[in-house]
Amino acid sequence: MFDSLSSESQAQVQPGPAPIFSQKLVERCHVILPDSPKPTGAIVYEGQYYVYVKFFANADGAQRGASRLISKGNAVILTRAPKGLVLWVHEPEAVLATKS
Repeated sequence: MFDSLSSESQAQVQPGPAPIFSQKLVERCHVILPDSPKPTGAIVYEGQYYVYVKFFANADGAQRGASRLISKGNAVILTRAPKGLVLWVHEPEAVLATKS
């Protein structure tokens, strides 16, 4: 849905609307991040992990939150939830958590 951008070109991209997906298009999971041994809620989209950031009750707030992260060079997506939208940020170093 969105193109992968190099870090150099991301700095030049103007923040715009983040893509919004149905929960049915993504798979929920838990991942381990390099700086935390505790599993974190995440989704998988096109083979990439996106970590939970925040729930927003309305689209305007969600797009503002997404724009802030995009302006810092992050790739983000939004998913629809029953009462609003959930913001997720791409975590390229995340590893799928396994049940022990």
